[in-house]
Amino acid sequence: MAKRRAAVIGAGLAGAATARALAARGVDTVLFDKGRGLGGRMSTRRAETPLGPVRFDHGAQFITAKGESFSTLLQEAQTAGAADLWTGRTVSIDRGGNAEALRDKTRWVGTPGMSAIVKHALDGFEVHTSARARHVSGEPGAWTLHFEDGQSDGPFDRLALTLPPEQLIEFLARSDGDFSDLIAEALEARLSPCWAVMTVPPHPVDLGFDGAKLLGGSVRWMARMNSRPGQDGPDAWVLHASPDWSEAFLESDPETVTRALTEEVFIRFGLPMPEWSQAHRWRYALVTDAPGMPYRLDPSGTLGCAGDWRLGPRAELAWDSGDALGDALAD
Repeated sequence: MAKRRAAVIGAGLAGAATARALAARGVDTVLFDKGRGLGGRMSTRRAETPLGPVRFDHGAQFITAKGESFSTLLQEAQTAGAADLWTGRTVSIDRGGNAEALRDKTRWVGTPGMSAIVKHALDGFEVHTSARARHVSGEPGAWTLHFEDGQSDGPFDRLALTLPPEQLIEFLARSDGDFSDLIAEALEARLSPCWAVMTVPPHPVDLGFDGAKLLGGSVRWMARMNSRPGQDGPDAWVLHASPDWSEAFLESDPETVTRALTEEVFIRFGLPMPEWSQAHRWRYALVTDAPGMPYRLDPSGTLGCAGDWRLGPRAELAWDSGDALGDALAD
């Protein structure tokens, strides 16, 4: 009997968990991602700045683990040098400037960047980047993927889609098959956007914290990259706008966003105006409404979807969702 073959669309945490679960059940698995690298919202941006090269974790800032499966992954990544604990000074600051230490908990980061955790999880897998899947054709157990550049791949016995709901809907609407249940659930999910600004001040500055959750104003979170294990180079900060502000300025140009957020933290905390800066828009950043089930299969049981959008706004939930989908597809 020929070995079963599966494709996973998306090489973030959910895609990695799906691929590992399929491979553990003897399914030959390949992954495709539209990005230039792995990680999804756990990606790491390398930038050449006037003060030297910098790595920015401009998406997920840290992750936590409660369950056995995700805890095991992080411990394995730590042993491999791909993850470590972040022990930086983390605080909550209200509108009046009053600071209070955040609740003590184990915060994990990738080393030297967040994407290292996903890269570790997918070590040994065949992964194709810059591969934007457009639709699927064929029939259950013989799926063919079609890509934006006109290429195709298949047939695949199993197909896993770990896309944000909006992208999932577009993909399935262009595809052959009965995907009404998957589309209906995706239509009910809601994700808030987030503008992120990466900034390098002209000189190092100690603001009295390494990560801050901010109440009031446009910036919801800011963190110093140099406080994270495995990070070196010039002083560098990441600023995350609040969901409401990001929604209101979703279509603004990056220069306007950068100026607004950097001016705000200069006024509030004295972080110098940047020597170098860059903005990135995460359209699908924070889950606000989720179906509550880890995955959904099509009627044939050979195609399914997963992601944090199905369970909630935590990285571990993306892993749990993908893990469950991989097991279901293998069955």
